[in-house]
Amino acid sequence: LALVVSVYIAYRGGVIDTYVEDQFTVKMADMGIVFTADEFDVTISPFELHLVNATFNNKTTGEKLFFIRDARLGLSVVDVFSWSLSRDISIDTTDINGAEVWIKFDENGNSNYSDLVFVEEEGARVNFRYDSVRFSLRDGVIHVNDQAHSISGDANNVVVTIEPEGASVSPELASLEAAPGSVPSEELRFVINASATDSVFVWDGSPLNEIDIKARGVAYGKGADVTELRIDSPIGYTAMSGKITDWAELTYEFNVESS
Repeated sequence: LALVVSVYIAYRGGVIDTYVEDQFTVKMADMGIVFTADEFDVTISPFELHLVNATFNNKTTGEKLFFIRDARLGLSVVDVFSWSLSRDISIDTTDINGAEVWIKFDENGNSNYSDLVFVEEEGARVNFRYDSVRFSLRDGVIHVNDQAHSISGDANNVVVTIEPEGASVSPELASLEAAPGSVPSEELRFVINASATDSVFVWDGSPLNEIDIKARGVAYGKGADVTELRIDSPIGYTAMSGKITDWAELTYEFNVESS
């Protein structure tokens, strides 16, 4: 009873929020990211993290990486009854409403993400594991600037959904089959739908407006089956389908139809 009362007081007093935020901030710093948010709230039932106006900047250069206006992350504790002093918190679902992403390449081809370090620390008090099986993004904007090739652009009104293959047939079964650790990561397959409208592409100072992009496919460990990748613009359209055979080297085999 004393333990339950203590946890309740800590939760109501914001102690849990502060503790999780501190651990999250430290993890981001270890990766090379400076994290701040106007609101960082943790609820117990359901176990969920709510972010409002969260910024993620490169710790070394100070450049913007991404901004999230509103996000809800569904959480779960792995091995909650384990005697271990450390705990793994799994991020199982992610719903983002309003986001901006900045992707920049300098004259040497180095990106603003190139010096980030994605290393999983074992034995830390809290380990955040991103095993999300469902992801949704609405009202997003992606800014791209490639200085080496004089290319830039803005993808506007970005919508992205990712869910396990077969989830529409049986959500309960799909969630069990795609539960963290139940299936080897290289065997997981995810259905991806993405779109952007009213986008802008600029090459060597010449802009092209009113571009619409749509993509559908299934992604897995080393690549993806791309059902459709279509780009519509005032000067014509391009429709592609095929396979991405290697994410790391970004090798692909596409059939292309274009006007």
